[in-house]
Amino acid sequence: MNLVIMIPFINGLRMAMPMLGSLKYNTSDSPEWLIIDNGSTDPVEKYIMNYVKPKRMSYIRNDINPGLIANNNFAYNYCKDNGIDLLCLLHNDCFIYEKGWDQRIVSYFEKMPDLGIAGFFGAQGCHVDGGRMQDTNFPGRSGYSEMLEAELHGMRMGVNMPWRPAAIFDSFCMVFRVEMLKKCNGFDTRYKWHHFYDRDSSLQSLRQGYKNIIVNVPNHHIGGLTNENPFYQEWLLKQIGSKMEDGVVHNENKEKFMKKWEFALPLYVNDDFTFRTGPTGLGMDYKGDSILKVVSKVEPLKK
Repeated sequence: MNLVIMIPFINGLRMAMPMLGSLKYNTSDSPEWLIIDNGSTDPVEKYIMNYVKPKRMSYIRNDINPGLIANNNFAYNYCKDNGIDLLCLLHNDCFIYEKGWDQRIVSYFEKMPDLGIAGFFGAQGCHVDGGRMQDTNFPGRSGYSEMLEAELHGMRMGVNMPWRPAAIFDSFCMVFRVEMLKKCNGFDTRYKWHHFYDRDSSLQSLRQGYKNIIVNVPNHHIGGLTNENPFYQEWLLKQIGSKMEDGVVHNENKEKFMKKWEFALPLYVNDDFTFRTGPTGLGMDYKGDSILKVVSKVEPLKK
């Protein structure tokens, strides 16, 4: 199976340099790198071509930033049009510490024809508001990963757990089966710019009858660099009148997410990939396999 790794940029090259080096030395020569530059003034293409030198690379330049979801859909269409099997969406602040990580993940898709998404950080449960839910004796730990600081965000997977079933993922590294995305018509463009596409696409995979897994790949995600980027802040100022988002876009997308998926949430994927029924312990009941059913009463979202 062939794989494309899409990495978006909106400046921030200096902080991304060590990430690109980590990716170069820990990734096999097989995947194609798809770099999408969203109007950067940093010399992104020149640096990658002259110093990182991936074996195979395509570079796309946007004069303005169309948003991350638009980047994702461009990458999806690129894969669909070029016969690519798998699409990895990778943030430029995610460090990967396993040699040949891509080959191991590809092998899971080859062995599991019903695998829709593999991700670095996720949870087996999804709350009605998109929040992670995970069975645990440790309050506040709501997911699995092998991040350096895994215990700060959830629980560490450990060497004896190469992967675990998942309901939803966080977006910094997700690998999609392109055939699954075709059935979903790509990423839902009714969400604005960047929030909740990770949760939405995770549930879309389950709704199409695919499985999701969290993979045990050592990694580190810095996070928040785009929000602190002056170039991005100037762009945001033009969009919403403020350099800081302050939850405006996030909350707007959350409302759309909750409306779209209220028929299926809360949801929990058991260790055997079945869907849980019964009380959540939070005053709600899990809705079992409702996500697999077409519910005509669900109103379409308005753009």
